[in-house]
Amino acid sequence: MTSQSFKHRIVRDLAWVIASPPLISGIKDNINWLDHKKCTEEFNACLKTLIELDKNPTPLIVHIDALKSKRLGYRFEAFISYWLQISPNFELLAQNIQIIENKSTLGEVDFIIKDKHTLKVIHLEVAVKFYLGTEPFEDSFRWFGTNTQDQLGRKQQHLTNHQTQLSLKHPELLKFDIDERYCLLKGRLFYPFGLNAPPKTVIDNHLRGRWIKQCDIQNKVSLRNKDLFQLTKHEWLSELYHQEINDKVALENVYEADRAQCCIAVDRDEAGFYKETERVFILPDSFRFPDFYHEG
Repeated sequence: MTSQSFKHRIVRDLAWVIASPPLISGIKDNINWLDHKKCTEEFNACLKTLIELDKNPTPLIVHIDALKSKRLGYRFEAFISYWLQISPNFELLAQNIQIIENKSTLGEVDFIIKDKHTLKVIHLEVAVKFYLGTEPFEDSFRWFGTNTQDQLGRKQQHLTNHQTQLSLKHPELLKFDIDERYCLLKGRLFYPFGLNAPPKTVIDNHLRGRWIKQCDIQNKVSLRNKDLFQLTKHEWLSELYHQEINDKVALENVYEADRAQCCIAVDRDEAGFYKETERVFILPDSFRFPDFYHEG
């Protein structure tokens, strides 16, 4: 069974949050990054609960609907919170802890959890990101969000040099003694058509998509012969199923939109059912990547 096997989209999204490969893994800048093996182990450990949730997703729906903000980052953190509560391997001790010193907010700790096997207390920072790459592709600072101030390299630096350091520099402001610090960065990298060279810091089996300018779509047979459906941000995680695609309207203004659109390209199988084949960011012709890049 895979993370795409569940009939309820909200359960599929939770499974995706647990099981999908992270963008970065290993030890970088003296910080541990959760790897795909650990994510797969967690998915298998939570599988029984996920199957039960797919029969009755109400507890998960209530948990997600309680969010005050509908932004994707907060939604992702809520899925992480639910995962940590159903995991047989971790105990969720605290989350979203504001670090305040002399009435000044220094930052916020995402999660504090306990490994039930080692009994170690872990400070965990998480994020979900979707980046579009441009030359030189090996440089993580040349991978941008649609807000080009958001860069993969900058996000990695922020997690390692600021977020994870909050518990190290200000232990007296926490109720728990921290034994280890981890990061978890999930998401997808979008490559220009014909190129697939990842940045140096990213694992090989990360999730991929492609980006293209509006003016180039007709030149790509792989897109010209498929329907394109725009996704809302809440649909950026797991794959869509036939009925979910069938309920959407195929894009007719794909050449006219004045902002970046995250879309799916779909085929129909022999039975006439829609199947998502890839994720594509379609950029307006006016979109420009910044000229600056990070050396080294």
